[in-house]
Parts: sequence; structure tokens; C-alpha cells
Amino acid sequence: MQKPGFKKVEHLSDTGIEFYGNSPEKLFENAAKGMFSIITDLDSITSRDKIKISLANSRGNMEDLLILWLERLIYHFEIDSMVFAVFKVSTIKRCGRGYTLDAEIIGEGFDSGRHEIKTGIKAPTYHQLAEKNMGQKWWGRVIFDI
Repeated sequence: MQKPGFKKVEHLSDTGIEFYGNSPEKLFENAAKGMFSIITDLDSITSRDKIKISLANSRGNMEDLLILWLERLIYHFEIDSMVFAVFKVSTIKRCGRGYTLDAEIIGEGFDSGRHEIKTGIKAPTYHQLAEKNMGQKWWGRVIFDI
């Protein structure tokens, strides 16, 4: 059985995750999976719809890109009423003073009969935000405002 690549961490009145990957791309994928596992049961989500995402932060670091990535996913959940369980980050590249990200997310429209909301997430925060290259793997942490 494969480890999920993330674990939930408690934080005062908020919640968060620590996540891992063998590349920045896997790190971001596992951050997304971890976030959606807090929102709902990933096993209840069917892979029906695909959305391509391209992001750029012209003057920022990887942590800024991570916040932008998670905010975009929350946008699709809140505004488009979509839930996702598959996250494929194809590239994260340095671009000038910032970074770009290209990805595909796969899920379906939210169905209250099948997708129980466990915890509502308002936004990722910069409080205790971290991402680190630890040689053979990457590690990160994000706290969510709930």
C-alpha cells in the first residue's frame, strides 16, 4: 500500500498538512491531495472532468506559488462547485524572478449526496508555511484558515 504523501496536523483553531514528494511537482500534488482530504473523502470522488491549470508568479518564491496553487483549487471548489482527487503537476519552472506551474486536475461536480464536507477551508495561510528540498525528497507544510 502506497503512503498518501501527506498527513494532517492540528493547529489551534485552524488545521494544516505536512506533505512530501520526490520532486517539487509531487510535493504540490500531495499538498493538493492533502487539502482535499481535509475537505471531503477522496475515495468518494469520480474522475469525470479535467481542468488544465497554468499559474505564474512573476516575483515570488516556491512558497508563493504553493499558496497560489492551493488558492486556485479552492476557487474551483467554491465557485465551480467541483471536487478533485487527482492532481497531475507536469512542470514547475523558474521563470525570471518567479515560477510557473502547469497542471491538470481531475474530479467532478460536487454532489451533497456523495461528497460529505468534513471541514470547510477558507484559504491557505503564510503562517508556518514551508517547503524544503531535503536532498532525496521535498517536504512542505501549510496551515489553512477554516
